[in-house]
Amino acid sequence: MSNIKLNKNNNIKSNIKSHAVENIDDEWEKFISNNYGQDLDIDSDKPDELNNEITLNIAKNMNGKNDRNSCNIPKATEIYISTKSKIAYLNQEIDLKEIFWKIPVIQYSMPKIGIIKKQMKFNSLQQEEVDYIKEQLKDELYYDEQIITSINNPNGRIKFKDIRKVSVGISKKDIMSYRSKKKSAFYNCFVMIMRINIENIFKEFHIKVFNTGKVEIPGIQNDLIYEQVLKTLLSTLQDYIKEPLGYLQKSDTVLINSNFNCGFYINREALYDILKMKYNIQCIFDPCSYPGIQCKFYYNPEVDVELQTGSQISNEDKEKYKQIVGVSFMIFRTGSILIVGMCNENVLYIIYEFIKKMLINEFYHISQPNVLSGGDLTKNKNKKIRKKQIFISV
Repeated sequence: MSNIKLNKNNNIKSNIKSHAVENIDDEWEKFISNNYGQDLDIDSDKPDELNNEITLNIAKNMNGKNDRNSCNIPKATEIYISTKSKIAYLNQEIDLKEIFWKIPVIQYSMPKIGIIKKQMKFNSLQQEEVDYIKEQLKDELYYDEQIITSINNPNGRIKFKDIRKVSVGISKKDIMSYRSKKKSAFYNCFVMIMRINIENIFKEFHIKVFNTGKVEIPGIQNDLIYEQVLKTLLSTLQDYIKEPLGYLQKSDTVLINSNFNCGFYINREALYDILKMKYNIQCIFDPCSYPGIQCKFYYNPEVDVELQTGSQISNEDKEKYKQIVGVSFMIFRTGSILIVGMCNENVLYIIYEFIKKMLINEFYHISQPNVLSGGDLTKNKNKKIRKKQIFISV
């Protein structure tokens, strides 16, 4: 039996070797006679398609320049200014304690323009001052007192001291917000929540009036809204001030928030290296603490727009150019870019054009395909439904 198995194995091996030799010789002869492609499993009716496919595969395996040149770079969206924080200056100082109690507060349910809430921090050194505050609050429909400090010790070093924040009225944030922790208030100012009708929609604005006449207004979207808020403020305060009240033409932009989208997904690690090494942009990228690349653009008003690079400045340049403005911008994986800083709109658009041009130039180095193919890219978050009871006395 063993001899039979050995003979069979030897015959199989010899057949394989002879068959392999014959195949090699046949293949070589066919190759020389240019008949090599006739016996392959290739559709002879489509030689051009095969050649094109091979050419495309070779191009893909190379550096991909042909694909890059034929690909259209996505177009970035226009920049959108969400909010601006403006500072205006009145032409005279304001007596806070006197004006605060005179400003009328309208009921929240009344659909009209006016002050729906006012707030101020009082620092009293005598019991009579606290009694005066309580006396003024008797006629108010809705108010809230937050006692911060209360000392009444005739034998102590500090005999009497009372610090409290008084809020009169109610706003939309008080109804809709679930925030339980109360905020503190500033000294030397009072806050008003003003309701204004803008394009047939009532909107609320947070206005801070200082004793020096400075007025801080956050949440402004454009100059028309800014002028309308100032006009309503002057008409509200003028009834309780003897001299004509106005505001100076000078105004400052404290903070501006804007955003746009570049149109493609971004490889943040690659972009971070390019920003830091090639463009010398001050940037930080730590995805564990913040999902975007945090950058800072240094704008030099003494340099032409075409020469603005936004690169980091040395200590020598800081002493030489003292008017340099630093504006922060954040770049995220989804292509969203935020630009936040204390600057005017001209500087904002210069930074916008710089970022847009830089992303276009580096598109082939930083773009990446979307991880989710097709469908809705937004995350479906299960929002927790909270219930809140609101009691209204009619």
